[in-house]
Amino acid sequence: MEKLIKKNNNKGLIITVGNYKGGAGKTSNSTLIGYTLAKQGIKVLVVDLDPQTNATKALLLTKSALEKDNIMTINKTIMSGVANGSLVDLPVNIMPNYDLLPSYPDFGDFPKYVYKHANNETEEVSILKPLLDELRPNYDLIILDIPPMSREVTANATVASDYTLISFQTQERSLTGAENYINDLLIYKDKFNLNIDVVGILPVLQNKKGTVDNAMLNMAKESFGDDLVFKSVIPHMERIKRFDITGITDKDRFDRKVMQTYEIATNEFIEKINTLEDAKHE
Repeated sequence: MEKLIKKNNNKGLIITVGNYKGGAGKTSNSTLIGYTLAKQGIKVLVVDLDPQTNATKALLLTKSALEKDNIMTINKTIMSGVANGSLVDLPVNIMPNYDLLPSYPDFGDFPKYVYKHANNETEEVSILKPLLDELRPNYDLIILDIPPMSREVTANATVASDYTLISFQTQERSLTGAENYINDLLIYKDKFNLNIDVVGILPVLQNKKGTVDNAMLNMAKESFGDDLVFKSVIPHMERIKRFDITGITDKDRFDRKVMQTYEIATNEFIEKINTLEDAKHE
């Protein structure tokens, strides 16, 4: 774990968690990988770039569960931060080593803002990058949780990121969403000369014993390559859905089962990033 410490000129790495299919486990993977890393001493910021605010709700509930007497108020939205040219004052501390840059429904106006303020395509995709770069020195890892279908947010997150993690639910639509997402990623990488790599494809199973799930997993390996698909898989667990209501908790054996699963996946995630980082710095 300690290898993931500000390798890029003492600045944290930025990673987008993406898939064009909604319900692919992006938010759960973003928040639970972040939680796992924070518990292991890695300083993490989750940036909620989805106006549905699911990551924001889950992590504010997590904070409320940890600090029962603390009433949380958000005085400034991410959209107002974008408009004012700085996100530095927006992160909210959730627990030690774990911060959230919260979203709000007004971030749905981001596409309008892009086309109103950008003069060309390069400017359109580069609005978030300088704002997120300002946050890099404060963190080891910044995780961007993006909505399933917003080209403007996806393009801006891609340009700002060092890596992307594909969250893949074992369904045909999720596979198509992942394939389309990677196709666009390659287009952005070529068009804007980006130094971004895919960390891997993290499978989220609907039914770990299901024939369809196993067939989709094999199709993903055929489509993306065996090395790119994580060996770790996230099985269907009701407790993960419950975290949307209670926040992330670590109190009983059901919580611990989730945590153990994400510890394995997070260790593989770190190994993959470290391998890519080592290759870049050879």
